[in-house]
Parts: sequence; C-alpha cells; structure tokens
Amino acid sequence: MKKAIIVADMLNDFVTGRLGSVRAQKIVPNIANLIKKARKQGIPIIYLRDVHTPTDREMKIWGEHAMKGTKGSEIIPELKPESADIVIEKRWYGGFPNTGLPEILKKMGIDTLIFTGVSTDICIQNDVAFAYFSGFDTIVLRDSTASIDEEAHEYALKYMKNIYGTEITTSDRVL
Repeated sequence: MKKAIIVADMLNDFVTGRLGSVRAQKIVPNIANLIKKARKQGIPIIYLRDVHTPTDREMKIWGEHAMKGTKGSEIIPELKPESADIVIEKRWYGGFPNTGLPEILKKMGIDTLIFTGVSTDICIQNDVAFAYFSGFDTIVLRDSTASIDEEAHEYALKYMKNIYGTEITTSDRVL
C-alpha cells in the first residue's frame, strides 16, 4: 500500500474567511501534525486548491470565493506547502476532473489516498467519489475534516463509508 495525503481546500476563504468556520479552524493542528509525520515517512503531500474565475459554475451557488489571485484562494500559513509538495489548482468541487491528478498519482504508484480538509460533505465527498471511480482506496480522517454543519459532516462520513468503502479513522491512527 502506497499512500498520499490529500489536503483539500485549507484556504483562507474556507478556514477564516467568507466561508470559514470554527470547525475548519479546529482541524488545522491535526492536519499540521499529520503532514509533519507524513513528511518524515516520505509520504507525498498533495494540496487541492480552489482557484475560481467569475464564470465558474459554483459562483451561482456560493457567490465569489477563493478567486484566482486573491488572498482567499491561498493555503493558510499554518499548512504552507514545502517545495516537495504538490499543489493542484481546481475549479470544481473535486480535484480529479481536468487537473491531471489521477495521472500524477498513478505515475507515483499511489494506491491509497488519505483525505483531510474541507468541506467533508462537498469537496471531500466528491474527491472520494472520483478517487473510488479512478481505482484508489480511500481513507478519511474524522478529526482532520470539517463541514460548516456538523450533521452534514457526520452524514458525509457515513455515506463515504457505506457507498465507497472508505475507511473512517483519526489522524493519530492512520500513519
């Protein structure tokens, strides 16, 4: 089993900005500790980062957020990528369509993805679906993912476990 850590949308707009929440802020230390452990073990870290344009379909649903070239679309300083990390820019709920991510993962020999970040019921759930359909095993960390709404978070975790066979665990048990 060759793993990679996926850090989804831990951006200024989604942690402390326009669509931020206390729940998103609470998971930052868990993700930071996981990234530190993963780097020591040589496990790749892949950041998925919304970088929207005014014509993106999500604008009709959520309004402007994580706009390309703005502070809102930047990864929060506490989780700043290092030079060996991969940052994938995306314009959808998922980091798989139109980004080259599946090919990058396959070229690296990755077969298992460990998901962290926000929002459990939107981007994480969509990424897990795309990963599943692309042939990857998936793990979602309950204490390193968050939604604005706790009920939506719990429902998404249950859905991913039941529909995609996702392992649901915590950051202290995964590495």
